[in-house]
Formats: sequence, structure tokens, C-alpha cells
Amino acid sequence: MFVFPSRTDTFGLVILEAMACGTPVAAYPVAGPIDIVQHGKNGYLNEDLGKAVKQALTIDRQYPREYAKQQSWQAVVERLKQELVPFS
Repeated sequence: MFVFPSRTDTFGLVILEAMACGTPVAAYPVAGPIDIVQHGKNGYLNEDLGKAVKQALTIDRQYPREYAKQQSWQAVVERLKQELVPFS
């Protein structure tokens, strides 16, 4: 399990790197982690980081890995293009 204790990191690439290794994540529910961690699936978010750690220990390692595999550059670009369609 990977603990991400920052409340101010803007994205937290190390979260995705941990997930790519099949490692669930525990973090605060703040910008960055809140955009990556799917609460209860690939990690847990909680204002009480100790609780998030205990919960993250229950996650099957296959789920964080599967999530990370979907975060390729190509996948991110495709999602961005979909988000920009309403503005074109």
C-alpha cells in the first residue's frame, strides 16, 4: 500500500506509478488524489489518513493495476479531446 501524505501536490504522478505496480493508495481527499483515486476501488481517501491506510489494505492489487493500465498518453489525449468537443 502506498501512502500519499501531501495536501498540496498538484497531481501526484507517484500515485499512478504505485498503482501501475498494483499498489493501492491511501491519501487525503484533496486536488490531485481526488482526481486519480477511485474511492474503494484502487485506494481510499480520508481526512484521517490512518483510516485511509487501514481501508486501502483491504483492496485487491489487481484493481489499482488495471486502473493504471488505462492511463496511457493515448487514453488521456482521447479523454481531453472529448472534453474539448463542446468548445469547438
